[in-house]
Amino acid sequence: MQNKKIEALNTWGADTASAIKRMLGDEEFYLSLIDVFITNNDWDDFVHLMSEKKYKDAFVVSHRMKGSCADLSLTPLYYALCDVTDDLRNEIRPSLMYNYERAVKIRDSLLEALK
Repeated sequence: MQNKKIEALNTWGADTASAIKRMLGDEEFYLSLIDVFITNNDWDDFVHLMSEKKYKDAFVVSHRMKGSCADLSLTPLYYALCDVTDDLRNEIRPSLMYNYERAVKIRDSLLEALK
């Protein structure tokens, strides 16, 4: 089961080898952190804040998720959240909604890969 998740994550675009190395080779621990990342409330909070145009608060959540993606080597989502976080930093950039929608699609593809 775990190897299938690792394989699915790699196919999706994650760099599980580097992440697991950072976790001292503990694949089970890595997968437990993936589960926590997927099931915590950050994404739902982020989507809600974006829909309410509470961009300063959305920035904080986006920045936190970006860091988690970096730690977990969820590379496609990491890069998407880098763009969104930069769009939300200081003044809102015109590319925000495009990058936000792209991040949503990438996260959805991650969830699909882990099914």
